[in-house]
Amino acid sequence: MTADRAGWQRVKRKTIEVYRIAFSYRGAQCRETIILPHTKANDKYVERLRAEVLGKIARNDFRYGEYFPKSSRAVDFGRGPSGNAKLGALLDAWIERNKATLEPSTWIGYHNAVKFKLKPFFGDMRPASVRPSVIREWVGLQTSGLKTIANVLLPLRAVFDELVEDEIVAGNPLRAIKLAKMVPPARRTSQYAADPFTWAELTAALLALAPGDRAPFLFWAHTGVRSGELIGLRWKRVDLAAGTVSIQETTTIGKDKERPKTRAGVRTFALTPAAHQALMKAMLAPPCGDDDGDDGTEDRVFQRATSRMPGYAWGYNTLNAVWKAACVKAGVRYRNTYQLRHTFASQLLMDGRPALEVASLLGHKNTEMVTRVYGKWMGGQPARIAKWGSMLLEPSAAAWMAAT
Repeated sequence: MTADRAGWQRVKRKTIEVYRIAFSYRGAQCRETIILPHTKANDKYVERLRAEVLGKIARNDFRYGEYFPKSSRAVDFGRGPSGNAKLGALLDAWIERNKATLEPSTWIGYHNAVKFKLKPFFGDMRPASVRPSVIREWVGLQTSGLKTIANVLLPLRAVFDELVEDEIVAGNPLRAIKLAKMVPPARRTSQYAADPFTWAELTAALLALAPGDRAPFLFWAHTGVRSGELIGLRWKRVDLAAGTVSIQETTTIGKDKERPKTRAGVRTFALTPAAHQALMKAMLAPPCGDDDGDDGTEDRVFQRATSRMPGYAWGYNTLNAVWKAACVKAGVRYRNTYQLRHTFASQLLMDGRPALEVASLLGHKNTEMVTRVYGKWMGGQPARIAKWGSMLLEPSAAAWMAAT
């Protein structure tokens, strides 16, 4: 055996001469053998081959089976031409391949779904062995709701779609099942399905919050912003004199991003009296951090002194925990903070506001989502519900002001 030549070697076996190249792929140290006589021309070929493999790996475009089809690694890494790839490897490959294109929060959700839910059950299976009955068996073991189960299965569905496109399997077994029929009725409704608060519930819960914690929740209920938009809001986007707020950024998984969830999420809207009051309260709150602003806190609208997040930002879990405690204290049936967004949207529709206007305020590009999620709050008895809708916006501000 010759000395290692920057990742490849000449190796002489009993009767044949071969080359061995080494490289790292997905955290594994890989060594592959190439049967070629030892010549200067083959030395250059092997060196170029390894460089090409490294380049493909760097560009996230390497398919093991295309370069080393007879290697056991081709099966391990899910790209062997025989279709014997294990689903665990295929799922890992899909996750890594999509890391650069998915939002961080979405990618983390899929990564956790693969690691904790899919691989423990499907990881050692070959694609051809997975029938709809296997999917039904897995679903039967789950205790979460329909929406969560569907989201967990998304990476597996995507992997099988790719296998169908590559003609490795004839069909996607997930296309042959109806998830809703396999989940008990009690678990078919998501905790994120619209279940808005009444004006009385909202006011009671807001007043049950500690005075220093009320502003973000009051603003949330009267603007319908997404949680990341609330956390990421900066003072430079607020014009109190004009009574407007511009949504330009968001914060997900503790990371500030320069744009909202969607293009339609970039929007400017007028403040309701309650939302304006919430911003005034936030402006008068004692500053968190150093006065010089070097810690990046000076421009964030909603801060919490006890927060461990950058810039004393609220965390999504903290928002939910504080809101839950307020609901319990007020004797209000708890619904998660996403229902504050639903409350805003539903009360506007009940007040007779056009669906397109509501969609724009929520950051949707069209009315499809509004009609599907809030259809039962549209129309009805305008004279009666218009009064209820206007009551939701303003008395909460009055109650807030009276309590502070």
